[in-house]
Amino acid sequence: MSKSDSVRITDSPAEAQYCHDNRIPYIVWLHDGNRGDSFPSGAFCVENIEDISERDFDRVYRRTKGLPWDIVGTERLMVREITVEDVPRLYELYADQNATRYMEPLFEDISQEIEYTREYIKNIYGFYGYGMWVIVLKSTGEVIGRVGLEYKEEPDGLEFGVMLGSAYRGKGYAYEAGCAVLEYGKTELGCRSVYAIVHRENKASRRVCERLGMKADGSIFQKGGEYIKYCTILTI
Repeated sequence: MSKSDSVRITDSPAEAQYCHDNRIPYIVWLHDGNRGDSFPSGAFCVENIEDISERDFDRVYRRTKGLPWDIVGTERLMVREITVEDVPRLYELYADQNATRYMEPLFEDISQEIEYTREYIKNIYGFYGYGMWVIVLKSTGEVIGRVGLEYKEEPDGLEFGVMLGSAYRGKGYAYEAGCAVLEYGKTELGCRSVYAIVHRENKASRRVCERLGMKADGSIFQKGGEYIKYCTILTI
């Protein structure tokens, strides 16, 4: 059975609320007869049923069932949403200080990180539809790092970030994942520009930003030292 067979399409507020309360995947069809009605917060809404794609059905199904979205794939990598089950692997990657020297650490207590991840999935993925994702090596299925786009109020805009475990550096994975994510941001999210904040001494990350076409745009002094702000314009 396809995902489209598992997702209801409704124009009824009552049915939509029932689906919401009972974790039944659904899509709201908006038309002149129900535009003034109230539907559950976060409902996926369309005006033309013909515009619903198989990926839309799949994502609505996955979000309702608590399954991660596949975001974008490359020849060697898959970028997908994080799951609670990924958290222990993150601790393995973050244990190497060479990989995370310039990054905020995970919580010391893994239970706190698990709860943070649950809230992140609910509030960030659920609200924005994007955020920091995990990088998976297709050949083995193992998580090797993180990459993504996050909205920040200061400075206002989308911030790009990427990290890899030390064992996976020097193979072009960061650049490969970065290219795919920036293209996704442009074509799927409609982003016109992104930036990255990189510690001046983090030469590896600075090289990745420069390979991705980002240009240095001044310095920012924060806790931990001097950071370079890199920016790029994404041509639609």
